[in-house]
Amino acid sequence: MCKKNFKEYICRPFCKFFREGEKEEMACQGAQVIEQMVRRKRLDPALLPRNGKKPSLWKNLDPVLVAHVCQNCPFQKKDCDYQSACPPPDTEPCGGYILLSLLKEKGFISARDLEGLPDDC
Repeated sequence: MCKKNFKEYICRPFCKFFREGEKEEMACQGAQVIEQMVRRKRLDPALLPRNGKKPSLWKNLDPVLVAHVCQNCPFQKKDCDYQSACPPPDTEPCGGYILLSLLKEKGFISARDLEGLPDDC
């Protein structure tokens, strides 16, 4: 899936790894999950928060997000410092994980919403 569809509401505001014009064909699993929810009309991109990164939301791994997002992410095994055995102190998860954490905290989505999505969003 190409991130051109969602870079304005996921990548640019939430992902510290996002670089304009680079690797436009690549997207983290979190972004793909959100985009799947948008396509299914479960989320409206116009109503998604555009800021609000809260490190307290990702200080500890969320087992629901790990199970339904991280385990299927193409970056998880080779590029994900966030889930490495010894993550650097300033490590952040991908923008998709951050936005999903925020949506979950605010009650926009629940674990059930994630369970209903295919693994290969």
